[in-house]
Amino acid sequence: MIKIRHLKKVFGSKVVLRDVNLDIKDEKITYILGMSGQGKSTIIKHIVGLLKPTAGEIWVDEINVADADIQQLYEVRKRVGFTFQEGALFDSMNIFDNVAFPLKEHTNMNKDEIKKRVFETLEMVGLDADRVAYLYPHELSGGMRKRAATARAIILKPKYILYDEPTSGLDPIISDKITRMIESLTREHKMTSVVISHDLKETFKSADYVAMLYNGEIIEYGTVEEFKNSQNPIVRAFIEGNSEKYEKIADGV
Repeated sequence: MIKIRHLKKVFGSKVVLRDVNLDIKDEKITYILGMSGQGKSTIIKHIVGLLKPTAGEIWVDEINVADADIQQLYEVRKRVGFTFQEGALFDSMNIFDNVAFPLKEHTNMNKDEIKKRVFETLEMVGLDADRVAYLYPHELSGGMRKRAATARAIILKPKYILYDEPTSGLDPIISDKITRMIESLTREHKMTSVVISHDLKETFKSADYVAMLYNGEIIEYGTVEEFKNSQNPIVRAFIEGNSEKYEKIADGV
């Protein structure tokens, strides 16, 4: 399980995360919602050690990422796959080499073993390996690039996978395919998924648990039904898409 306790992050004079507490349940899909700029992506960057907290603890199983040494961070990053919002594929590499990169860096697998794993993983995320493996990122659609980035993130068979706005900028049909892919990886391959989003439709369609970040804290956490029935005024305004109500509460009116 991933456990976050009293996580605080300050950039200069700006407090982004004030006091975040959250448990990510194993083999479930947890969505973290919130308005843009609230610090949702900052949370998951702490989980993989891309950012160091100002205060607090982030436990990935028995490792506290907040004070992990290099060897412990290496172990965390084998357990946790991370997909960046824009995919972050290497433009100079074809899809095969992009997906194979972690295997070449972190395993002693031979060429045949690497090819087998890469092709299997591309198929897992719904890509035709024979067709796309030797294409370059610019030759793929946005949705295919997102899938290829996910393949790279899961190639080491992590226990956890973190998705940063996986459907951002995609049309509704491709967004649905990405959401279904996340469900499939979670249910069929027993992964634990954490999804950063502000899309209520996709959240309510596939989430097991929903957390909402506001003013640097998790203000609501529970099942989809519990979240839908929340009486927290900020959550209600967010669900209703009521900007006037949200802004009045935020301004203390």
